Amino acid sequence: MKFHCIDDGVPEPTTRFLRQACAARGIEYVHVDPRWFDFADEKQLEPGALMYRPAISLQAIRVEQFLYTDGVATFYREPDGIFFNPSSSNLLFQRAGLPIPRTYYVHSTARPQLDQWVEKLGGYPVVVKLLGYSRGLGVMRADSPESLYSLIDYTTSESKTPLLTSYVEDAIHWRLIVVGHRVIAGYQNRKDHNDFRTYADKDPADFQHAIRPELADVAVKAVQALRYEFGGVDVLEHPSGRLYLLESNYPCYFATPQEVVGVDVSGAMLDHLIAKASTTLSATVD
Repeated sequence: MKFHCIDDGVPEPTTRFLRQACAARGIEYVHVDPRWFDFADEKQLEPGALMYRPAISLQAIRVEQFLYTDGVATFYREPDGIFFNPSSSNLLFQRAGLPIPRTYYVHSTARPQLDQWVEKLGGYPVVVKLLGYSRGLGVMRADSPESLYSLIDYTTSESKTPLLTSYVEDAIHWRLIVVGHRVIAGYQNRKDHNDFRTYADKDPADFQHAIRPELADVAVKAVQALRYEFGGVDVLEHPSGRLYLLESNYPCYFATPQEVVGVDVSGAMLDHLIAKASTTLSATVD
């Protein structure tokens, strides 16, 4: 059995932990660099192979889709899910009944419409969010009409369609790693100095907090709503206990809990793919 990792320069811990998980299970690790891939037909994978793409470039996505054949074990829930990308995750979360912050899709700079949305969001501050970024990039806070108007003028001039969402005061930001039907690891992100955004720290204390069953349930359902079997989910927990699902990321950076407190996330990922491949091959034989 072989594990094919599509990597165009992802963070080193990602591939190191995946290599270690493969070695511990006697699985051959195959590195695929999409930057030099030649799309030769004979390189398409055989049923029973394992594949994961930590890279996020369009070229990497195309290589992943080319390599895939029926029976290859991936983290896509549907057999042909590898060919589809959920571009409206918030709408899918709503359809699944998951608790997201109230959200509006900004499509113009019309001041009366922006004012009306802000009022429905409970007033300032509000959050302006551009999709497709990571580590807090594209997430901006507007504290007044002046700041909101200028942000929306700029983003729309760049052909961006930001989300306008409510700002959840004094919330705890959770990152939860889901594999299959369970949360493998969860930790709290801290606010950076003089910033409203949060980031993962290397303090083991951030990983020692108990994860409420309701929190884990939201995370698992968020991954499922996007038709994946693995993901990094961001959830805000208000002091009242109310939860607000922000996003579910696939692929995601999973190495932090493994680096800091030794949670074997990569091992859980490999075990899931191995079980999936075994089930698929058994069904084929039967």
